[in-house]
Amino acid sequence: MGADDGQTLLPMTGIILAGGKSSRMGCNKAFIEWDGAPLIEHSLAVFNAVFAEVMISSNHPELYADYGVKVIKDNYPDHGPLGGLEACLREARYDHAFFAACDMPFLNAEVIRFMAGEIEGEAILVPEIEGVVHPLHAFYHKNCLPLLAGSLKAKHLKLTKLVQQYSRVRYLREKDFRDFPAIHLFLSNMNTPQECLELRQHNSHSI
Repeated sequence: MGADDGQTLLPMTGIILAGGKSSRMGCNKAFIEWDGAPLIEHSLAVFNAVFAEVMISSNHPELYADYGVKVIKDNYPDHGPLGGLEACLREARYDHAFFAACDMPFLNAEVIRFMAGEIEGEAILVPEIEGVVHPLHAFYHKNCLPLLAGSLKAKHLKLTKLVQQYSRVRYLREKDFRDFPAIHLFLSNMNTPQECLELRQHNSHSI
């Protein structure tokens, strides 16, 4: 799903967050098998079909050495997704970067391309569906870096809270995703074995 061969790659950076501790899942979520391949390979297939530059955020680059993409370690280890975003955004070749968790099995290239087309002058473009903000499926501009670095130094690590407090944010809501009726599924991630099981049940039939 999500392959769009033949379309021009966007001059942006795609960042896959694979640095989480996965404590509730009990294993590295990036390597959970899904349709015969690890989740990280599904994410890479989507990102490589969309972005001119792709990175993985992880403090264990040896795990991803065979995938042929840059693996960026945090400048602020053990500071959660915020640390991964800051380090990768700093290293990114392009001003705009799309940041997504590695545990999103229904990640969709057309949704990501649609969101990229909605970027105007905002520093952050993020879905907010039924009042829930999804900062791990969002676009960030390099001009966010001072905000990210300041939050890390102050140990204000909740990415959702940072997004909500920032002035240069655009939220995409249900009406914006009207061409994607399965948007809830495309934004789904898994933190526990139960959530993994529920998403596998969705995967048993076509979206």
